[in-house]
Amino acid sequence: MQRELPKRIYGKTGVRMPILALGGAGVLQDLNRKREAIEIIREAVESGVYYLDTAQQYRDSERIFGEALDGMRDKVFLSTKSAARDYDGAWRDLQNSLQRLRTDKLEQWIVHHVSYPHEIDRLFAPDGAIKAFQQAKEQKIAKYIGISGHNDPAVLKTAMERFPFDMVLFPLNPTEPHHPRAFTKEFLEFARRKGVGLAVMKVMGVGRLVGEGKFTPSELFCYALSYPVHTAVILPNSLRELRELVQAAREFKPMPAEQRRALEERAKPLVAQVAGMYHEWP
Repeated sequence: MQRELPKRIYGKTGVRMPILALGGAGVLQDLNRKREAIEIIREAVESGVYYLDTAQQYRDSERIFGEALDGMRDKVFLSTKSAARDYDGAWRDLQNSLQRLRTDKLEQWIVHHVSYPHEIDRLFAPDGAIKAFQQAKEQKIAKYIGISGHNDPAVLKTAMERFPFDMVLFPLNPTEPHHPRAFTKEFLEFARRKGVGLAVMKVMGVGRLVGEGKFTPSELFCYALSYPVHTAVILPNSLRELRELVQAAREFKPMPAEQRRALEERAKPLVAQVAGMYHEWP
């Protein structure tokens, strides 16, 4: 009998969340690989990966998820995102997302990639997108409301001080501590004290940390989950890679601090080409 995926309490939501989550970018947004994408999604769910993360902006990802989840919707924690900064745009994104996902509700809806201070002002304006997110929660269309960002932790911190988000999604991999605006420093502890669900992305460094002479997906997954976060959103490129990560999650043991530091040292030559894909350099 296969071992279950370990779970962690997803912040103040109280949800018991598997430490491995499935992201909807990469192959899972490509209609040309739809059959493979559907196989990956369905096998992930059957393996116990039930946090599924997509976004309105991930090409055809929502449509592919909607088709893949036929008959499985009640098994998953479904999350999507909107990058609209105004109320009308966000509400329109929500309606479109629900239609593409073939559902009438979401477990989670996320304000997508908030990067700059001026976006905060727009989001919280009288006609800003936060009003739509709040309304979706009040109307029980979205159970939880989150925020994501991969450029500046100070911007996310400001937003989280202004609104009671249920979760936050941010990058974490061995290049991150070397960046001048590292999410692993003050921000992680700030978010942990807020008691929100902590989901991490860019675990494989947009794919640039994986390969010969670099790291294995399992190493990078174990690195990220050795921090006090709740789940890692991964983007498998194949069933083989999904199975490798599911096995790594089942066998997960926290990585000692000295081993994490060793990975960070190995990652130093890759910092500019990896972190530069999602962080802007000062």
